Amino acid sequence: MATGAALVCGAVSAAKRFGLPRGAYNRGRGKIAGLVPTPAENHERKAKVASRSASALTQPQEEGSLPRAAEGPDRPFEARGLAWTRLFGLESSLPARVWLRRVWKAVVGDKCEDLAAQMSYFSLVALFPFFIVLAAIVGYLPFTGAWPRVLIWITQYFPDPVQPYVFGTVTNLTHEWGGLLSFGLVSAIWIATRAVISLMDGLNAAYNAPETRGFWKRRLMACGVMLVFALAFLTAFALLTFGGRLGHWLGTHSEPGAAFVVLWHVMRWVIPLALLNFSVNFANYVLPNTKRPWQWVTPGSLFVVAVWLPATIGFNAFLRHFGAAGAYRAVGAFFVLMTWIYITNFILLVAAEMDSELEKAARTFHSENAARRIFAAR
Repeated sequence: MATGAALVCGAVSAAKRFGLPRGAYNRGRGKIAGLVPTPAENHERKAKVASRSASALTQPQEEGSLPRAAEGPDRPFEARGLAWTRLFGLESSLPARVWLRRVWKAVVGDKCEDLAAQMSYFSLVALFPFFIVLAAIVGYLPFTGAWPRVLIWITQYFPDPVQPYVFGTVTNLTHEWGGLLSFGLVSAIWIATRAVISLMDGLNAAYNAPETRGFWKRRLMACGVMLVFALAFLTAFALLTFGGRLGHWLGTHSEPGAAFVVLWHVMRWVIPLALLNFSVNFANYVLPNTKRPWQWVTPGSLFVVAVWLPATIGFNAFLRHFGAAGAYRAVGAFFVLMTWIYITNFILLVAAEMDSELEKAARTFHSENAARRIFAAR
């Protein structure tokens, strides 16, 4: 009793000290009015939170879009995603080092090295038919004699020991398969799509998506994706091949003059990198048998843009200093080409695993926030 009386007196004196109105202390509940909400206020607050939670959970989302945390400044019960994940339009509390650790485990668990080897075989089989398709597309362009120069630029990105063999083989094939709409071109397109099918299977494994689409649907999708790749590649290499002369001509016939020429020389390298980024995101959006949101920039596409060209340059440097491909001539060139294609496919699979793990973390983060809102509404 003495202790209770002391507490009551202390609370009353505190109320007087802080200027609370007379009778602010509620002896029946042991609470100070105005500082602690009443049951009616608690009920009203929970009703508002429940209303916001229901609207956020039941709000229709675009098909294939990733769930995101509810937007707005009033989110007292929700966690906030890390800044690096919001750069890619997602919200997640996953630290970057934990994300990289999960990516590594996914690469090992999905056996990406074996998938890359399988993809490399079909990519090598489809490589030269793909060049025939490119030559057919260039044949429709108004430029005469453009294909040899474009082919030279394309083969410059191959490893050094492979360049003369690829250039000679493709030149002979394009001369023999002269008809642009012949049965040979149709066969080349059919064979070239097998590489896209193998990429489709690899991306299904990366995104944990079982394949349920039919044979013809997969083939038609592969044909469409291959044509998009062909147009993107031709645009990129055309800028690299003819961009210098085109920029000089535009600079001499326009008012900006020298400033425009400098800007154009920068853009003719930026645009091919942007097309490479687009091609990676387009493949990851269309090929897996799962609904994904369209994103212009992802960690995986940035990884491909940043790693593929340095990896090719490093592989060339290794061959120049330690390689013995020249001693084996055509057999050595075949081995080098197979290894370079394997490196490229492995980079693509790692990029897909990076995007897949980040999207999984974003879905988990959204589910946790939804659970917090529902719990707070009770």
